[in-house]
Amino acid sequence: MKNRIKELRQNRKLSQNDIAKLLGVTRQAVSLYEQGKRQLNKNNIDTLAKYFNVSALYLQGYLIAECRWCGNKFVLTSDKDKDRYFYCPFCGRSPLTFKTK
Repeated sequence: MKNRIKELRQNRKLSQNDIAKLLGVTRQAVSLYEQGKRQLNKNNIDTLAKYFNVSALYLQGYLIAECRWCGNKFVLTSDKDKDRYFYCPFCGRSPLTFKTK
């Protein structure tokens, strides 16, 4: 998850224990999530996304593109996709706005 959990946690000056209590898991589990050695389940992803006021997709490492013209949104699987999408796949117009949250 690209260490987004750690980044969000540290920005709020929270400990791994704080996140563990929120999710009902151990501090060690949170450490493994942050290291990418263990995956969060859907419920925990949704809980963290709501708590940090970010999208579940952002928390999972995805980037969201939004067309300034038609307002449609679509998910990019990597930062490299930003270079591939000059035009909206829905309306064909440009430019696109890339959102991280």
